[in-house]
Amino acid sequence: MKNQDLKSGLFGSIGENMVAFELAKRNWYIYRPYFDTRIDFIAQKFICKTCFGDWESKHIVTCSNNSCTKSGVDLNQNDFIKNRKCRETNCLYLFPKYTQILNCPSCNQKMKIVTSQGSSNQRNFKFICKNNNCSIDEFTSQTRTCVKCKSTNCIEYPTCKICGSQIIAMNAKCSNIGCQSTDYANIFRTIQIKSSHEDDGEKIGFNFKLQDLVDDDRHFLVVYSRTFQDYKEKHNFWIMDVNEFRKEYVTSNASTEIYQNNRLHPPSSTSSTYFDEEKYNKIKFMIQEYDMRKNHISHKNKLEKIINKVDVFGKLNSKKSRDY
Repeated sequence: MKNQDLKSGLFGSIGENMVAFELAKRNWYIYRPYFDTRIDFIAQKFICKTCFGDWESKHIVTCSNNSCTKSGVDLNQNDFIKNRKCRETNCLYLFPKYTQILNCPSCNQKMKIVTSQGSSNQRNFKFICKNNNCSIDEFTSQTRTCVKCKSTNCIEYPTCKICGSQIIAMNAKCSNIGCQSTDYANIFRTIQIKSSHEDDGEKIGFNFKLQDLVDDDRHFLVVYSRTFQDYKEKHNFWIMDVNEFRKEYVTSNASTEIYQNNRLHPPSSTSSTYFDEEKYNKIKFMIQEYDMRKNHISHKNKLEKIINKVDVFGKLNSKKSRDY
């Protein structure tokens, strides 16, 4: 289907959605203004204040023991056990509710353990002290009070299945390897998208008024086109900051002086503003392969520097004078 077979309003929406998709892949949150204010998108991102890298906003649960293989790893429910810990300072007894071996918290003798299946298929452990002279008779894995001092001041206490250390929530952090920053910022970008259409003779063009150009270094213009070659559909992007757009397009003529429509054409694929998707995806795939091999961090870092030059969408991620 050629571009002229699509209604202009529909094609404009296609271009906006394709740009939003590319930005979302780069951790931008995308918002549309409620009214048409010459800005198509407002993009928001959390970045590291130290190196300006992407800030990992996802919090994970992991093992608190730095020597454990589960340290720094995003764990799921099968990786840890929920125990119960007494909060009383003179007790602090940790009750492993689902253990197969347990000494009595009072007399320290080995307890008899009986397991059963509950109505909801939940395992229930019953611990029986075999010492007739012990102050503790029996308790179960569902006992809410401290099994040692009988205090009700207890908390759920998840522990690692591998090393038995506490499972903790790890705060968000910088995505760059080696950066230990704990400080982040929230940045914004305004984006205007021009979806180009095929004119007669299969030339690509779009309409633009100079009054649409927001004079702010946080404002970006994206030209999108959808072309065909050998019956294959291809999506093309040119990403320009305000200065690049002025250099590429704005000339002194009657149309620009009185804010009339100018018929403009995207730069060529050799332009520094052009997004080479094939090259970008190839390097991205190589980086993902290095993620599987921890001893190749230096090679991965080199590829990261290369992809930063290839990815023209990365311009949005560079620090601007009005960011913070």
